[in-house]
Amino acid sequence: MGNHFTRLEAFKNSLDSLSKINEIVWRDNDVYTRGFIWCGVIAKFSITFDLSWKLMKDILVRYHKIADFAKGSPREVLKKSYETDIINSHTWAEMLDARNEISHQYKDLDSVDDWCVRITERYIPLFNELSEYAEKRLHELT
Repeated sequence: MGNHFTRLEAFKNSLDSLSKINEIVWRDNDVYTRGFIWCGVIAKFSITFDLSWKLMKDILVRYHKIADFAKGSPREVLKKSYETDIINSHTWAEMLDARNEISHQYKDLDSVDDWCVRITERYIPLFNELSEYAEKRLHELT
């Protein structure tokens, strides 16, 4: 079927894991456990974000026939994805910055809490929107 379907499945599986981790963290108020689970949220967010921009690149190339962007640049892929209505929020650029900054925030639990709340409240819904869009567009190609 093609690499784009493989990437879509990997993205959906990663997003599913991220969503499940999010559900678990709200059930346990123990600070140590919460911190441990939040680290899982942060790690899974980074993986899911990387899969998301690569999935966007697949859609740009396969569905929109656009290949005139820097192949290794997530920022350029996000820009083209916004221009073609694959995504409709500037929050994706914020997500890229967050992914780049998060790796330096593990020392302070309050910062980790802030990042994870942002991931769960703002970023997961955008990942879900992309998943729905990708399903629709990539299956039109078959």
